[in-house]
Amino acid sequence: MRAPLNIDLEYTAKAIVGIASPVVGVVTSFQEQIEWHLRIASLLVGLAVGILSLVAMARKMRRR
Repeated sequence: MRAPLNIDLEYTAKAIVGIASPVVGVVTSFQEQIEWHLRIASLLVGLAVGILSLVAMARKMRRR
C-alpha cells in the first residue's frame, strides 16, 4: 500500500513564484518581439481557417 501524498502548499507556492518571476521578466523584456510573432501567428491561423472554410463551402456546392 502506498503512503499518502503529502503536498506542502507553502513550498509549492514559493516554487511557482520562483519559476514565474524570471519568466515574466523575460516576457517583459522581449515584449515587442513576442508581440510581432503573435501577430504573424494569428494572421497565419486566420488565413488557414479562411482557406479551409472556402474549401468546405466549395465541396458543399459541388455536391448539389
